Amino acid sequence: MQKLPIRHSKAPRRRRMAVTAVSGIAAGCTVLCPAPAASAHPATADPAPTALTAPPPAPSEDTGNDSGSVRTVTDGDTLWSVAEEVYGTGARWPDLYRASLDGIEKAARSHGLPSDGDGHWIFAGTALRTPAPAAKTSAAPPADAHVARFERRLAQSGYVSQSGTEAVFDLNRRYCEGALFSGMWPNPQSPYIVTNLPEVPGQKANTNPPVTWRMREDEAVVLIGTTPPPEAYFSFDLTMVRGSLNTGPVLWPAVGDPVNRGTVKTAGPTPFGQPFALVITGHERTRAEVHEMLAASGLGGAINDATVPPAMFRLGLGEDADQFLLGIRTAAPEPGSEKALDDYRAAPPLRILRVRPKGASADQTTPVYAPAPLPVPRLRVAGTGATELDLNPSLQKLRQRIIDAHPGFEARDVAMERGFEQSYPGLQSNKVIDPPTPGIGALSNDADDPLSPPFSLPDGSFVVAYGTNHVATRQASYSSISLYADEEAAVSVTAKNHRDLRGTARDYLPGSPDADQLYAWTFSRAGDAGPTGPHVTALPPAGTDFCAQYGADRPVDMSRMQAVARAYMQPETLTHPALSSLLLDRLLVFTPTSKSP
Repeated sequence: MQKLPIRHSKAPRRRRMAVTAVSGIAAGCTVLCPAPAASAHPATADPAPTALTAPPPAPSEDTGNDSGSVRTVTDGDTLWSVAEEVYGTGARWPDLYRASLDGIEKAARSHGLPSDGDGHWIFAGTALRTPAPAAKTSAAPPADAHVARFERRLAQSGYVSQSGTEAVFDLNRRYCEGALFSGMWPNPQSPYIVTNLPEVPGQKANTNPPVTWRMREDEAVVLIGTTPPPEAYFSFDLTMVRGSLNTGPVLWPAVGDPVNRGTVKTAGPTPFGQPFALVITGHERTRAEVHEMLAASGLGGAINDATVPPAMFRLGLGEDADQFLLGIRTAAPEPGSEKALDDYRAAPPLRILRVRPKGASADQTTPVYAPAPLPVPRLRVAGTGATELDLNPSLQKLRQRIIDAHPGFEARDVAMERGFEQSYPGLQSNKVIDPPTPGIGALSNDADDPLSPPFSLPDGSFVVAYGTNHVATRQASYSSISLYADEEAAVSVTAKNHRDLRGTARDYLPGSPDADQLYAWTFSRAGDAGPTGPHVTALPPAGTDFCAQYGADRPVDMSRMQAVARAYMQPETLTHPALSSLLLDRLLVFTPTSKSP
């Protein structure tokens, strides 16, 4: 395979770097992979040098900082991507460059370039020194210390506070136990951490206590803690819930953009495992005062805001006021961080407080401050103009190869389509979730969630999900394909994410240059009579009692299935991909060919 130089750009984080278009280069990409460029070298009379014109350089003998370790450049690497891998943020690429300058320069010259262009070019085989992060010697104070300081400031400022809790909310279990009217298509690879808050003295009772809560007009909800460990995606999603989660239906839109791993402000050098604060309010004066108190508590550079604009949502503690829910998504831990993420979910290092100016009476439902509504914040703009649509011919070839690989079975196409309305249009149209009607069920402005219609999958049959790996195409930071049972119960059965799906299309397209940007995964009830192998998931039989695993007997029709394809946070825009830029995921349902009498 021809190896071309790997280009590094010093553009800011929101403008990702480009690399040369190399066959097979995507196989070495990490979560936020570099994007292929039409030309990775300034136009000259001669072509860009390759590893074929000179052997790969030997590991560098530079004398950089020896307090770290050494990382050898491979196909698909950039200084930014290696810095993300080592430090959790690509912004630290200059540390790698300075520590490895001699080796990087030597490699560039050995490939015929006059210089490395200040780190613009790096080559496979180059040894990079990785200095130990300075944060280890100047760690930020623990989150508990920030909380204690903040609570003292609240008392000194005439505020009153109430503490809540954070815990995983298992939608499958809650459905089986009868607490929810539907599982509502939860992501089985991403258990949701949900905030529980007490009610304000004197308020009207919440509909779904303690997971949903009303907010007084001059109140704030403040989350202080530590961000999750390294992973492909995390976010703090504020949503509005109108209706009963027990009986349904519910109106459930996102309140603005979430704070995610690409936008979060922390007290450390990375988005991962660092102290931070999140302030939720619709009141300008309250926000300003809470910011001052958090800054005085040591979190001045780590304050994130989630605005509840009174122009769109009904604040207050009365019966007609809207209710809110704060959920935390965590998905696809980086290799080596699996246990850390399990520990984070089991005991979230987070403290949640509802805070407000203290009134004179025991009934705390009346605002103390005069109205000062915050405006509706701007949303992050989706889409870059880049699309996956050029992959359509290869996708059609993949479809045919999948069909050809399974003689003895009849194939039926099941099309994926836009599953959920976007939050603000859906809020205005009052589009409720009432499975099998989706409504506003995406719950996050960071995601596109194409959904299949329900289909029958009896014993002896199997379904192949196929499409583009949206992370490999740089349309997402996290993507997955999930299967659900019973269109009304909408409980999750299994899922595979972009890391699981990487390279699976090569089972059917072994020689295709597009194969690594595609995927094909089989979910089977056919046993040994159907497909087998590492890219096949065996499903429980159609007659399985799904809720028995929770000690419950609520019925779930396991023979009826649906699929949801998720695509979260495009790296360039830090919000959902533009739906028009995606090739929608697809399904082929295979049933045994009928035998003639």
